[in-house]
Amino acid sequence: MAPRKLLPALLLVALAARVWGIGFGLPYAGSRVDETAIAGPAVQFLSGAFRPPDFMYPTGYLYAVAVLYLGWYAITAPFGTYASLAAFAESRRQSLAPFFYLTRGLSAVMGTFTVWWVFAICRRVFDDTVAIVAALFVALAFLHVRDSHFGTIDISMTALVVLCVLAILRWQQRPTLWRAAAAGLVGGLATSTKYNALGLWIPFAVAVAQKAIERPSGSPGGPGENSFRRAVSAIAIFGAAFALGFFGSSPYVLLEWPRFVGDLKLQAGTLALGHGLVLSRGWLYHARITLPAALGWPLYLTGVAGAIGLLTRVRQSAVVLAFPIAYYLVAGSGYRVFARDMIPMLPFLCITAAWLTVAVAHAMTPPEGARTRAWATAILALVIVAPSARNLFLLDRVLSRPDNRLVAARALPAIIPSGSLVYQSGQPYGHVPFYLAEPPLNISASNYDEATRQFIPGGKLPDWIILPRSPLVLYSQVPDDVQRIVGERYDMVRRFPVGADDGARIYDQQDALFLPLANLSGVERIGPTFEVYRLREAR
Repeated sequence: MAPRKLLPALLLVALAARVWGIGFGLPYAGSRVDETAIAGPAVQFLSGAFRPPDFMYPTGYLYAVAVLYLGWYAITAPFGTYASLAAFAESRRQSLAPFFYLTRGLSAVMGTFTVWWVFAICRRVFDDTVAIVAALFVALAFLHVRDSHFGTIDISMTALVVLCVLAILRWQQRPTLWRAAAAGLVGGLATSTKYNALGLWIPFAVAVAQKAIERPSGSPGGPGENSFRRAVSAIAIFGAAFALGFFGSSPYVLLEWPRFVGDLKLQAGTLALGHGLVLSRGWLYHARITLPAALGWPLYLTGVAGAIGLLTRVRQSAVVLAFPIAYYLVAGSGYRVFARDMIPMLPFLCITAAWLTVAVAHAMTPPEGARTRAWATAILALVIVAPSARNLFLLDRVLSRPDNRLVAARALPAIIPSGSLVYQSGQPYGHVPFYLAEPPLNISASNYDEATRQFIPGGKLPDWIILPRSPLVLYSQVPDDVQRIVGERYDMVRRFPVGADDGARIYDQQDALFLPLANLSGVERIGPTFEVYRLREAR
């Protein structure tokens, strides 16, 4: 069977892996905290107020989500589901499900399209066998599948980056101005999804340079004045289309330039200094922690080795390698080390891994044995991707179960009396959402002032203390004095575990996502483990 005939089945597998568990956390909105930063402004745009709340994200993706919401309203309006568009927007206060399902579904679809576009890139640069192996690797790449469940921007931006590289390759093979414009437009839209895609200028510049160099001297359009003019024309068209894509979908960048520059400086500061805690510089951290967890060690090492091997074939691979190399140099230069920042690297590492996998399989088998070569390639590819595939199976299993914060919220009304004074340690991301308790549970919140070493209000000990336990140290810290007081004055009444305790699990330490980045075996739920303590004097 021709490799390209396997693509439809592989796309279905990719989509299924990204859709399974897509309703995770609901009706709780905080399982993936960044989703509200997308859904909130998009709902606001439905009222006709298109000014963004800030420029931490460009608005292209936010407007696209608003259009998606508008389309959903138009589809459901004939059935009388919502009295008006305003009523649809207000319905989020009763149910978040339609809004989150739509954004998560968009990520799942764009993640699946990425598999297709990676296949198309490899067909142009290599052959069908490399293409189907690369598509398999992306379809089952753990971090890519994980974030394809989230209604956030990273997967869609990565999809548009891959599509832009494909458009650049198409221009390189037949350099018409229309193809340059198409590549520029997609690049602008990618950058209007997330600023990180600005690096797409580099593969286009590489393609232009290669095209100018490859034309033999003295031939029509060879090196000289004509070649220079064509290069300048292509860059100008690409740039104009890029600007149209970016500013056309993020117009407030121009309208409120000082505010845009200020927010961009804040982003740059986070990249340079880190987020909340300093781990290590990104170049080292991502190479040791993020990318091995994102792909599994076999796929990661094969991808790195394949990239090194392709550097010896720079004429063939320069355009494909230009973006990931430039991106890694910039994204790894500071101390912000969110795992999601490495998602744009994954399709390209899967491409280089596929090239090396096929090369090794062919080297191991005789040239005349086509069937043997095919089987060797398939077996080797499946062995390489197996750890990532196992991890994503465990991931989807966890996401299909209720968030532990929701489990605790629904169980605590039978334990904590209404009107109790309750203290929760750690940051709000890891707190029990009492507003989702069934039946409703009215409690008074207590805080702890580490400077005065007293509970607020009035230094009164809370009736109940809830401690979230998680390897995410930034978001689940328990003050030492609180831990001491709990040991002296409180009894544990209930514990809500998320699975078997295992200190070897890797977490994305700067991100408020209570889900391991690797080693998901034994994890039953997303969220922290909760320990519920009662004041002895309150019996």
